[in-house]
Amino acid sequence: MVDYDKAVATVQDPNADPVLLAKIAYENPEFGANVAVNPRCYPGLKRWLATFGDERARQTLAQMGVTAEDGPVADAQPAQDVAADSAAADQYSADSYAASAAQQQPAQDQYAAAQYAAQQEPQATNPYGYTAQMALETTDQELIAKIAQYAPELRPCIARNPSTYPALVDWLAQLNDPAVNAALATRQ
Repeated sequence: MVDYDKAVATVQDPNADPVLLAKIAYENPEFGANVAVNPRCYPGLKRWLATFGDERARQTLAQMGVTAEDGPVADAQPAQDVAADSAAADQYSADSYAASAAQQQPAQDQYAAAQYAAQQEPQATNPYGYTAQMALETTDQELIAKIAQYAPELRPCIARNPSTYPALVDWLAQLNDPAVNAALATRQ
């Protein structure tokens, strides 16, 4: 169980782990509204909070335009690119190199380069033993979520896995990671 102090710190952290936010919302219902306004709260968690959260969480989500109706979860306003802002400093050198390389190639070469990058299997560096093959082939939804949480280097593989559930695909798209975006482009 997540202790109170850790829950308070996590819901205030704009870079909080989405899986930990879900755990907090489940184990500590009084934090539902705080979880809902966290920028890392993914659409499926918002739907769950709108359905099962306490009254304060449901009111907060209703103000955001999220309800527990059938169909896909949608915010009333387009989501701001919070993940890109927080990762901008980390990705500056990689993005500037990719941008300069992209400007030098014709459109067909850009598409081919994106396809090639999406097909490359990243080297697993996590201590949990998760592999690229596991991320690409598993159909176990819980395992897919754990790989997304604990092995960020394997997120492009998860994005290519046809068994990845839609809420996680949406969350991956919000990360605005170039490798993940290229992998998501191959799904469509």
